Amino acid sequence: MTDAIRFEMKGDVAELCLCAPERRNAIGSQEISLVKSAIDSIPDTCRLFVIRSEGPVFCAGANLKEITDGTMDGDDFQSMTNAIASLAIPSLAIVEGDVLGGGAELLVSCDFRLGVTGKYLKIPAAAVGLCYPVEGIQRMTQRLGSTLARKLMLTTESVSFEELAQHNAFDWLVPSAEIKAESEAVIARLTGLAPLSLTSMLAIIKSVEEGSFDLITAQAMADRCSQSKDLSEGLLAIREKRVPTFKGE
Repeated sequence: MTDAIRFEMKGDVAELCLCAPERRNAIGSQEISLVKSAIDSIPDTCRLFVIRSEGPVFCAGANLKEITDGTMDGDDFQSMTNAIASLAIPSLAIVEGDVLGGGAELLVSCDFRLGVTGKYLKIPAAAVGLCYPVEGIQRMTQRLGSTLARKLMLTTESVSFEELAQHNAFDWLVPSAEIKAESEAVIARLTGLAPLSLTSMLAIIKSVEEGSFDLITAQAMADRCSQSKDLSEGLLAIREKRVPTFKGE
């Protein structure tokens, strides 16, 4: 990894951190390649993908210098966010800074979003004559709704995290002083649940979002959960009044 990207496995959690606050965590071609390689290296035993950042800006999207000189284009950035959105395991964005431009696409590519109060999101594409990446518009509309997508992209206004939370764009929103405890609680919650259940339901939800839902395929996923050792463990744990230990089997 470069100094701008840090990736590590923390038990059964894969954590990616954007570490270039001096350039507002803008992502260039090298970072894109490294992020995709990191995703490819995630082991099957992993239960959660987490992305976070350092500094006052979560992410400013693609590196404009590289866009301008032709080193990369919007499709390159989109391929990275598509890789995150396509993960079979749940993904969580922990957002402690403002979100700018393509950083919004990085945000909505994750399944869950935890943010801090007092920050904002701004998409200035129309102010400079750009069209936001097409798949980014599609995903933002699917996950945030057309009303909020219109406001974010067509007005270029800064929208507070508090307002975004009212539109369910954030699953959790807390003061900055509470972000460490809240993130640990959310991570513990997601990694403590049955992996087969989570990945099956996540896959079905995504297929509905993408218009590719197939009843037979979805039912097969549900049946696998019903026949799993994890279900037996979950029911036994209830009877024994203890926390279950799921193994994804």
